[in-house]
This record gives sequence, structure tokens and C-alpha cells, in this order.
Amino acid sequence: MGSFKITDIKDGHSFTEPVFIDKQFILLDSGMPFTSKMKSALVEWGFKEVFSDGKESTRDEESLEKVRQIVKTESFESVSIDEVMSGEPNGEQNEKNKVAVEANRKFITTVEECDKKIKEQQESDIEARTKFAEKAYEAGMDYITFVYTRFVTHRELKIGLISEAVDALNTFIKENKKYILGIQPKEDAKFDKNFIVNHSLRSAIFALSIGQTLKMQKTKLIELGVAALLHEIGQIRLPPQLYLTDRKLLPMERALLSTHTTIGYSILQDNDFPISISIGVFEHHERENGMGYPRKLVGDKISLYGKILSVVCSYEAISAPRHYKDAKSTHEAIIELLRNNDKQYDDIVIKALVQSVSLFPIGAYVFLANGKVAQVMDANGDPRTPIVQLIGEKNASGFPLTIQTDNDKLKIVRVLNKSETLDLLKALKK
Repeated sequence: MGSFKITDIKDGHSFTEPVFIDKQFILLDSGMPFTSKMKSALVEWGFKEVFSDGKESTRDEESLEKVRQIVKTESFESVSIDEVMSGEPNGEQNEKNKVAVEANRKFITTVEECDKKIKEQQESDIEARTKFAEKAYEAGMDYITFVYTRFVTHRELKIGLISEAVDALNTFIKENKKYILGIQPKEDAKFDKNFIVNHSLRSAIFALSIGQTLKMQKTKLIELGVAALLHEIGQIRLPPQLYLTDRKLLPMERALLSTHTTIGYSILQDNDFPISISIGVFEHHERENGMGYPRKLVGDKISLYGKILSVVCSYEAISAPRHYKDAKSTHEAIIELLRNNDKQYDDIVIKALVQSVSLFPIGAYVFLANGKVAQVMDANGDPRTPIVQLIGEKNASGFPLTIQTDNDKLKIVRVLNKSETLDLLKALKK
């Protein structure tokens, strides 16, 4: 593998084979151009040379011009294709740390207060408890928005502060899993340009739930949660037209979008994050069968964090609405992962996800064998028999009746489809 001094690579040139950092991590796929700002960013991050089995060549100007024209015609804010990875900060670099500390304090305080309020409610008052779980979830959305915005404007990521926030989130999930896992993204989230924030929070919640099921040590759980919150950080250095469009991407665009894992890795390393977290972010699109990217790793070559993030990232993407698709039900998402077509995912991680959310995930509406309709409220030892709340029935205290399903008369027959669920929710509002 040959080495190439970054400052000697001509602007706009590409390589005939993939380009690597440190002879191991892919920076660019073959044919992807080096821009002057990309080179400046690499030098700023401390890289002096890159490696490739190919040779330097001129880029395909015609293909790049197609990308530029598409970027111009998309109805999003204008971002130049040549500014990828520039990450120029807009804010003052010397602003005191007080703002970041206050954001952390606000999030942690809100989460702890919500946990306290949930414990104060009667266990049977699911609605009240869910309301406080939703408040904690919204606080998480605000916090991740702050973290990402802070990085864009100040190029600042504080591992200590983010770890403290993840620690609080991990504790909240452990105590209130059945409430937080039942929160679903709103249908209009598909039109939200900040869907990455929602995706990151849900991925972190699922990842921490899996980690708890696998009985990971607290320090490892916090690392996993940090990696989940930041696994898409590389995308904010890319033109939003690449990931906020419903059209088919050109090959060059797909290759450009796939660099977000490498960009994310570089961002975290540049901000002194532990290598274990950075590698998890770097590998969240690797697949067990070697068909992922950026290094096409197989099986045990993928880190544990990478394995978990690949599962939760896919599960969240399947079960959440996007600008280019409607959401599938959480049950459909679980079934799709259980099929594990082409052996893409680690079986142990999939099993841990199913044990966390059950085969009929928390929040789903289901038909029972006795003809009644219920909503799944909590997982059980047997993923086929979760705890459910019967619709329209009350217990002695006047709260919705909660029961344990089984494989006989209280067996779950099927999950309500989207149309049936919407009709049910409308009826319940009357």
C-alpha cells in the first residue's frame, strides 16, 4: 500500500482505489475527490499522509457536476458539495464552558425529576407515568439538539459532560424502561430536517436497553450510550441534500454519504474521545456477513459497540417515519430483524433487543385470542407473552386493567395494522 502526502495531492483529484487513514480506516472510496477544504481539515486533525493501493487521478468532472446541479435544485438550504468536511465554526471559540454545563444540568435535573414523579404515581396509572416519561424524552431531544448545534457552531464536544448525561439517561431507562420504550416518533417527524436528533436519541435508548439486558458494566454502558448519541455526528459535515431526499442517489452521492462513519470517527478522535467509542461510531454500518462499510468487516472483527449500533440503528430506521417512507410497526421491525436476511446482524444482539422490547414491542396494539384488544406495556421473560393493558377495561381502582398474556386463552393473535391502530386511537379520543 502506497503512502501519499496530503499536501501533495492536487485539489479535485481522486484515487483509483479506496483511500485509508492509518492504513486501516477508509477515508474515501475510489473515485471520490479530494477538495482543498477536506485536505485542510485532515491536516488540522493531525493527519499528514493517506494510504492507497491505487494511484492519483483526475476526478470525473461530469459526474461531480451532476451532483452539484442536484444539490442546487433540492428544496433544502444550500450547501456546497466542495465544502464537505470543512466544519468551519461560526461561534466564538473562547466562549466559557458555562453554557455546556448548564445544558447538562438542565437535562439531568429534568430526567431525575421525571423519575421521581413516575415513582410518586400509582403503578396502575400508566397514563400519568407515561406523561413524565415523554417529558424526559423531550428533554433528551433538546439536549442532543444542543450537543449537535454546539459542535456545528463551536466545534466542541465534551466527553465528560456527555458521559454524565448518558449516565442519567441510562439510570432513567433502567428504572422506567416500559414507559420510555413505548414512546413512538410522531408521524410528522418524517418532514423534520432534524430527524437525526430523534434517530440518535431512540438509538441510544434501544442500545442502552440491549446493554442492560446483556448485563454490561456501567462504564461500558455509558460508552455505548455516548457512541449511540453521536453515531451520526459525521452526517452534519455532509450536504443535507444527500440524506433528506426521496430520490435515488447517484453512485458518487452514495459514496459521499457513506463517508459519514469515517468523518464521525475523525471528529471523535479529534475531540479526545476513547478509541472504543470512536470505533463503535466508525463501525455502525458494518454487517456480520462482510457486506457493510467502510471496511467490510465480518463477524468477530466488528466491535461489540459496532454490533449493537448496527442493530439499533436499523431497528430505529425501520420503525420510524422518514421523508421517503412511512414507518413500519415496531412488530414488523422486530420480525424483519429476526429473519436476519443474509445474516447481517449478530444473533445475540438481536435476541437481547427482543428480550428488551418483546416480540410484540412496548406500545404496540394487539388482538388477543379472547377477542379483546390491548396495548403492550412491558416485556416479559418470554418475548411471546408480554404484559398488556386491556382497552376499555378498568381495575378495582378505576385504572386500565393490566394482565399477563400467555400462550393459551390470553395469547396474542396479531398486531393491529396501521389503519386499525389509527381507528382505535380516534375512537379512544371520543
